[in-house]
Amino acid sequence: ILETVMLSYMNFFSFFLFFFSTGLTVCYSFRLVYYSMTGDFNSTTLNMLNDKGWTMSFSIFFLMVMAIIGGSMLSWLMFFNPEMICLPYYLKNLTLMVCLLGGFTGYLISNVNFFFINKSLVYYNFSFFSGSMWFMPLISTQGVVKWPLI
Repeated sequence: ILETVMLSYMNFFSFFLFFFSTGLTVCYSFRLVYYSMTGDFNSTTLNMLNDKGWTMSFSIFFLMVMAIIGGSMLSWLMFFNPEMICLPYYLKNLTLMVCLLGGFTGYLISNVNFFFINKSLVYYNFSFFSGSMWFMPLISTQGVVKWPLI
């Protein structure tokens, strides 16, 4: 999909936004996998499934094979003429670099110790003011309670 977007005519801002959002998606996905799969006892619910039996393994394997076959059949039925993607070397590697940099950024964000300090408490009043639709709750609730209508 990314290489097909590179073939189309689009301006630099759209191109940058597309690849930046792809990098952020990879970053988020890596952090999700990292936090859910690493650490102590993060997969206790999966351990209780006891998927060591042949029925569960065969079912999962059958679903995997059918998903691959179904996806390829759908792709062959939807796209009659396969499109040849001819790009320069640096654009071919841009997709790989965006994915690798997104994953590396997600890993760095997950492991850095200074993210454990809650810096939002320093700017609590500003974040409360800007996050509460400016002063709308003060007008709509406290104004009516403190100064009732006559």
